[in-house]
Amino acid sequence: MTRQTAMLANFILFSLASTAFGGPSPITDRYGDISILAADDLITNDTTKTSAAVLVSAKSKLSSAYEACGALGENLWSPKRQDFRAGLNYSLAYEVYSGRVSSNQLFWIDSESQPAVHHYEALCEAIDATGKVHRVSCHESLPALCTQSAPASNSTFADTSARFQVAQPVGQQTLIGYRDFLTFRFMGVRFAKEPERFTYSKLYDGTGTNSALNPAPECLQPPNNGSTDCLFLNLYTTHLPSERSPVKQQLKPVMVYIYGGGFTTGSASNPTNDGGNTAARGDVVMVDLAYRLGTLGFLAFEDGVHNGNYWLSDCIAGLQWVQKYISRFGGDPNRVTIYGESAGAVSVAALIASPEAKGLFHGAIIQSLYLEPYLPISQSVNQSTIPILQETGCDSAKDQLACLQGYNATALISGLKTISNNPVIDGKYLRSSYLNLNASAKGTDTNSVPVMLGVNRDEGGVLAPFFHTTNLTTGIDDMAASLKLSANAIISSGAFPLGMGSNMTLRVFNTTTRIYTDNSFHCSSQYTAYAGVKFGVLPDIWYFEFNRTYQDPGYNMNGVCLPPVTPSHPFGDPSLEYYKCHAGDLANTFGNVARGGFPARDENDMPFSQLCLDYWTAFGRNLNPNPDPEYLRVRGYWNTLNQISFSGPWKPVDASNPEMLELQWNSVMKPFPDAKQCDVIGQPLDHLFE
Repeated sequence: MTRQTAMLANFILFSLASTAFGGPSPITDRYGDISILAADDLITNDTTKTSAAVLVSAKSKLSSAYEACGALGENLWSPKRQDFRAGLNYSLAYEVYSGRVSSNQLFWIDSESQPAVHHYEALCEAIDATGKVHRVSCHESLPALCTQSAPASNSTFADTSARFQVAQPVGQQTLIGYRDFLTFRFMGVRFAKEPERFTYSKLYDGTGTNSALNPAPECLQPPNNGSTDCLFLNLYTTHLPSERSPVKQQLKPVMVYIYGGGFTTGSASNPTNDGGNTAARGDVVMVDLAYRLGTLGFLAFEDGVHNGNYWLSDCIAGLQWVQKYISRFGGDPNRVTIYGESAGAVSVAALIASPEAKGLFHGAIIQSLYLEPYLPISQSVNQSTIPILQETGCDSAKDQLACLQGYNATALISGLKTISNNPVIDGKYLRSSYLNLNASAKGTDTNSVPVMLGVNRDEGGVLAPFFHTTNLTTGIDDMAASLKLSANAIISSGAFPLGMGSNMTLRVFNTTTRIYTDNSFHCSSQYTAYAGVKFGVLPDIWYFEFNRTYQDPGYNMNGVCLPPVTPSHPFGDPSLEYYKCHAGDLANTFGNVARGGFPARDENDMPFSQLCLDYWTAFGRNLNPNPDPEYLRVRGYWNTLNQISFSGPWKPVDASNPEMLELQWNSVMKPFPDAKQCDVIGQPLDHLFE
């Protein structure tokens, strides 16, 4: 055997001897940073035509590259088995654009053939960021591109088998998560131990080895779902850094979502708010955060200790966990955006108002904020606590608190006529009846961060009472009574004329729903945005109104929130008129229309979802929702690039001429709507002024 042949044989034997390690292990501690490169440009959940790879960043010889891929249950990536230009080209171009990879970097790939030999030196194949294959010494030190065979998860399926599990050291514990096609997913991560009932949560650090394979449980809610031990989060990331070297420049922005549900229902594990598409397409680390609901999260006593707002302490404990540990998942604790919808929006506003949340976040997105003043504790006690004590029989107990703490939890939240779900002015977490945004608030409790704020056009379409009447006066009388408004003032103003519709009952409903929507959502959101910029308490606010939504068919109680079905559009034609209802924004802002099992209604559903997600994550990255056009070009996000070229820049609110972006296919900037209507119902733009 010649020296050349012996060298080649030894190299091949060494490579073939590399095998996967049994079970999950902290691969980042052995091989350095690992990242999933999957071009999430479709948001269709169809990955069959998309090339992807796992990047092992630590530079090593080819033999070690095989070993690292084997430890992931993968092989080196091969251009002969996958089309580089089916997405991996954009992924690597973005790594160069973001500064995480140099433009001349080469990566080990699988040549699928014996190494060439040149001057007694084995030459193997490597690829550059443009897809060009090079021959280099097999003993060069390069990062490795591994295959990515993990399947896409969806609302009913995730492959959490050992092959795709990954262990990550986090403080004193190791979390066992898993990899799907787009992200590393760490599900059901505990951030606080179950507190004693009606007490405040505290950050939990964790020890030992803990599974993070199953989604966070729901917090106990009616009728008997979930658990009282529920303070967990779900986390999605494309990058796992080595504990030795989480490089500051490579840490990604963080987006923390707080769910809605009227403070009585909701879940961090709702498929609609799954964070995989957000993390992958938007290049952020995404977190879904849980908090206690209903009476268990809100009931206040006048004892100076158990003061309510336990739910808010949960959110703060979760954000403290993010501050302490998110860098282990590639997230930057100095770039955290919180966001939420409905009750989640109220939670975000409360965190902006809370001195206890200072420094825990740096931007906020508020979707469908509803009118929810914070109550004095005495009012909350009279409104909720005393009736609950009476209904449970604990009013006659020597120790009323102990009686309620020992009361059956399910009966407490679903077996009584009364629930407690109001934020309260406790003097610690909340100190005023609402966000303090007037001139005296600068430099005080209010957390001054950039904000995105907005609504759906017809929020009340799914929430407003449906009064079955063909008489407009009767309908307005009934709606005004339900909202404690003056029917005479509304009728005499002429601000709410008979609406459009196919019959008189629907036309009246159109009008009464507008009253409900303005009173409960639109006016308060607009005066919040206006006051925030008028006095400079919030540095910048971008306002939006959705004029295109995708309603979950299971959340359409009044039956008006889906577009009309036509012969050419069997799932509804969104170009026709329909109600753009509460929660209809969520599938779009998370990019989860397809993931949730919803069919595309027309050719614009998927591109519009891309656009929304790109606006939201641009804010997460830059505290400005306008995506950088070069970012869009590098990533191949052509649909969004074309749309922002059409609509122009999304302008922040100017107090002298407040405008919003009407979010639709071909979005446009428009003045704030319904100024006259808001005046009539007593919520003018200057409502928060001193």
